[in-house]
Amino acid sequence: MISKCPFSFNAVTSYPDAAKATTTTTGTTGKDGSRSTSPVTVITNLANPRSSDGMGLPTELSTATIDMIVATAPAVAPKMLDITKCFYSKVLSKHPALLQWFNPAHNVPNSDHQPMALAGACIAYATNIKDLTPLLVGGGPVAAICHRHAALAIFPGQYVVVHDNLMEAIGDILGDIVTPEIAAAWSEAVLFLAKAMIDTEESLYKMAEQRSGGWSGFSEFDVSEINSLTEDVKQISFKPPAGGVLEGSTFEFTPGQYLSLQIDMDGDNKSAPRHYTVTSPVNADYLQCTMKKIPGGKLSTYVHEQLKVGDKVTLSAPFGVFVEPETEMTSTVLMSAGIGVTPMVNLYRSKTTDVKLIVHVDKTPDSHPYKGYFDDSGIDTLYKYTKVDGRPVVSELITETLAKAGKDNEFYICGPEKWMDDIQKELLANGAKKVICEVFGSQLATGCPFFAGN
Repeated sequence: MISKCPFSFNAVTSYPDAAKATTTTTGTTGKDGSRSTSPVTVITNLANPRSSDGMGLPTELSTATIDMIVATAPAVAPKMLDITKCFYSKVLSKHPALLQWFNPAHNVPNSDHQPMALAGACIAYATNIKDLTPLLVGGGPVAAICHRHAALAIFPGQYVVVHDNLMEAIGDILGDIVTPEIAAAWSEAVLFLAKAMIDTEESLYKMAEQRSGGWSGFSEFDVSEINSLTEDVKQISFKPPAGGVLEGSTFEFTPGQYLSLQIDMDGDNKSAPRHYTVTSPVNADYLQCTMKKIPGGKLSTYVHEQLKVGDKVTLSAPFGVFVEPETEMTSTVLMSAGIGVTPMVNLYRSKTTDVKLIVHVDKTPDSHPYKGYFDDSGIDTLYKYTKVDGRPVVSELITETLAKAGKDNEFYICGPEKWMDDIQKELLANGAKKVICEVFGSQLATGCPFFAGN
């Protein structure tokens, strides 16, 4: 018997339309206890019910549930990837409109990437069920997932679909071993986490709405400029359409964050958004991303071959946890490979980074995006070109990096997954103060930590 969610929700999806301005009221409490309200204009297209209010979700985990998860996690963990693969097969076959949220290249039957990410999240949750602090830390796994959900305009009703199909998948894979008591415990654990994430995502939506030029959900933009940086890298700029609710806005975000680009390429409302680092300056009157053409990449190929100035797209507001340090003048080293250079553009511009060294690996100088930008920065650089110098040995690259910049820095790393994993391990082994990694995809499907330090 697999437990059901206590809250039902009929609508499964809501395809993004242009965000609209709505006026709501906000209340404040004075020192004398009196309440006053004032009108606030919010730009959003999130038409579905928001927040966890009324969903009947647990606000805490019972001792019995915690004990049951601890007892069963060792048996469930080895089967978790099978469970998540089963889950995605179920949920996408029952609700094909959900393909609007999932890149098919990263999911069953084409790839195990998304199931691996969910499996990693489930195992981390079960393993830390007695103390969730390591997962809830700022910039950590839960924050990263919630930022991605907010970027996709996920809404509370979808957690019901996730819960019910995940519980069915657990039953299908584990069979009769799932007693009513085990099912009830895992159900409560899933629902408790759902509430925590729904509440966090609502706070992110409100944050996005309150920023300069802010909105929640997806909003329509015009392609205002396209520039070729290299043979296979283009820089695409977007402005709000004339007469739109965001016309004339300047766009606030945190350096390092990404925007989400959605183009209905096939006219079937099933083209999932892709996420690209914002490379326009903070508070510019336009948004911009820089995109490499990926062989077989549907959206990147479309952008490189068909998108033109004047076309309309939809964007969600910038989100993400690979962001500038909180403390001003933090000694920083930026390390990237290939298109992983894009977050470094605004991290260099940040008011809180004191960049000591810029390290980049690419094929050739001509294939190196933003080379001229960083050359003109006046910051010390360390470039390695694989078709000129050969592929750099990681240990030698780290030795050279530390000789130039020292260990007492925060090292921001972005590039291919294995390269990042090797780089961060070598840095930590050599005493680096802190490493922060950004995976272009689902980080929990990789071995790269969000951050680690000595």
